[in-house]
Amino acid sequence: MCGIRWSFIVLLILVKGACRPIAPPVPSPALPTPVPTETIRPAPTPTFTLPPYTTPAWFRSAVLYEIFLRSFYDSDGDGVGDLRGIIARLDNLQSLGVTAIWLTPIHPSPSDHGYDVMDYFHVRPEYGTVEDVRALAEAAHARGMRVLLDFVSSHLSNQHPYFRDAFGNPASRYSDWFIWQNEAHTRYLSFDGVLAMPRFNHYNPEVVAYLTQVARFWLGQGIDGFRVDNATFPPKAFFVALRREVKAVNPDALLLGEFWVRSVSRLAPAFPDQFDALFDFPLYHIMLGDPNRNGDGVLSGQSDPVLLSTLFREEAQLFPPQSLAVRFLSNHDTNRLATELNRDPARLRLAAAFLTALPGPIMIYYGEEIGMLGQKGGPPAWDNYRREPMDWYASGEGPGQTTWFRPPDRWNLPGDGISVEEEEQDPSSLLNTYRRLLRLRAETPALREGDFTVLELTASAPGAWGFVRRAAGQTVVALFNFSDQPLSVTLSAFPFTASAPQDLLNGRAFPPTQAGQPYAISMPGASAVWLVSPPGE
Repeated sequence: MCGIRWSFIVLLILVKGACRPIAPPVPSPALPTPVPTETIRPAPTPTFTLPPYTTPAWFRSAVLYEIFLRSFYDSDGDGVGDLRGIIARLDNLQSLGVTAIWLTPIHPSPSDHGYDVMDYFHVRPEYGTVEDVRALAEAAHARGMRVLLDFVSSHLSNQHPYFRDAFGNPASRYSDWFIWQNEAHTRYLSFDGVLAMPRFNHYNPEVVAYLTQVARFWLGQGIDGFRVDNATFPPKAFFVALRREVKAVNPDALLLGEFWVRSVSRLAPAFPDQFDALFDFPLYHIMLGDPNRNGDGVLSGQSDPVLLSTLFREEAQLFPPQSLAVRFLSNHDTNRLATELNRDPARLRLAAAFLTALPGPIMIYYGEEIGMLGQKGGPPAWDNYRREPMDWYASGEGPGQTTWFRPPDRWNLPGDGISVEEEEQDPSSLLNTYRRLLRLRAETPALREGDFTVLELTASAPGAWGFVRRAAGQTVVALFNFSDQPLSVTLSAFPFTASAPQDLLNGRAFPPTQAGQPYAISMPGASAVWLVSPPGE
């Protein structure tokens, strides 16, 4: 193991380039040294085979909702979202159709985003307390919902007491917890070259034991699993050990990994013994393109949807049968969907219809359901423009409205037509479109749990794509026109016979179909159709 470890470290040093002198950590207000709830014990040497178990059934068709905590809902009037604020809005999330929520990091941190953790066993004071985490889990469970925490295991803050003790101190008991680049321990590897976030040395059994203990602690507070940040860096052995420990506490707990890769072949190896579910970044890149550019993917009509057929064929071939790919169209690290699509109402509805018809779990980023805008800005705020306060009110003011980030050049402004208040009573609003689509997904067996087959289509011009889903004697044909132009779309063999197939999206009746026979449909530009087989036919 020692030889493997140092080869790995040397490789990382070569990739990062020449060593640079690093300034010592900036002093910060004194924090209590994180005191684990039990003595750190070395984790067992992991093997690469695990006892058989299935992925959590509750997540197989979940609607996951990502919450950037400080932006969501403020329960105490300090302008910052908090845990009690989420509890106050659980009924709203349930009415939307959400079945699970993922919270970005809740721990003490010197940054707005929180991915540089100073203390893994406590809650950032402005967010609440450990007791509030337990209260949130209980309130969510009472509504049949689950709660995931962000688990930052790749790196930590350079203000964490363990790193501060080890910096410039080779004699520290935490000396081997990090990857140093000089003998004085003043140069080190960090996440993406950001010096505020030093890398853990995951080949040290104490590090593995510490991080798995963190996971056990939060599972003990009622949390249902973890979204594991930056899973591309730690070695496989660490995630095997983490999964073993998590499943020993709760076999039904979820491990959801973030591997930001574009190819299915790079994503697939993380499934068998490391994660229950992975975000489908290859799908994201096909649909939206470059996360730092707008209007360059299939959803904008700028790429050929035949790429989707190739993607889903590769996933069927390479992903294990029990694996779960989480489909999503935006998150806290990307430009927002409404900005990507130039706030085009038709394309926003097309995006919603596409996402909610897909198999497996799906994810919605907070504010996506009302069409909030945002894209990466300049210094010093950068990604905060993608994480602006949730727009609850037309005026931008009201109970629970967060106000922590309100620069003059922000994207979401009072009176812009984008808020829960403005969209609540409008049956045709994007918010109510999402509610209706998610309700249809929950009520329609073929969409909730059906199998998935890509359709063979011919069209009058590029831009058409579709699939069929079947379950419980029901069939749904989902068709999408991603182009701006009206298309005549022909299915070579329609999958069911019906005297008047109905479009679930708007109730429109279509001409009779015959199973196995060609069938043509005219579709407007940027539109979707969900044709369902009638009961009894």
